[in-house]
Amino acid sequence: MAKKNVVSQTNYRCRDCRHAYDYHEKNLKGEYFMCKCPFQKRSMFLNRDVCDRFEKKR
Repeated sequence: MAKKNVVSQTNYRCRDCRHAYDYHEKNLKGEYFMCKCPFQKRSMFLNRDVCDRFEKKR
């Protein structure tokens, strides 16, 4: 039986997901803190915990 790789919820954030795109909204330091996701209606925080559709960037 094949084992499914389980992603630990604490190690990854939205910024590590391959679905995150269009980074916008810079903070005072000039770092982006929001992104868009095709599975969400609204923009997401890059530091948000991962969702069930998370796929790690290559």
